[in-house]
Amino acid sequence: MASELSPDRDAVIEQLVAGGIFSARHEALNHAVDLLREEAETVAAVREGLESMQRGEGIPLEEAARELRARHQIAEDA
Repeated sequence: MASELSPDRDAVIEQLVAGGIFSARHEALNHAVDLLREEAETVAAVREGLESMQRGEGIPLEEAARELRARHQIAEDA
């Protein structure tokens, strides 16, 4: 399946391959699609979190911060 990119974007991919960042054009495109998928998943999770808070299901920020610090063993003053 062919993909049509703007000349600028095509040049970026060619530079990444020529610079050794990716060994082939398809690897660069696959990586870009993976990043887009991750971004879409993050946006969906943030939207769900906001909707949850609007429904009153959230917890206070201070409590969430305490839980995260405890879970990841981060000192309170860090």
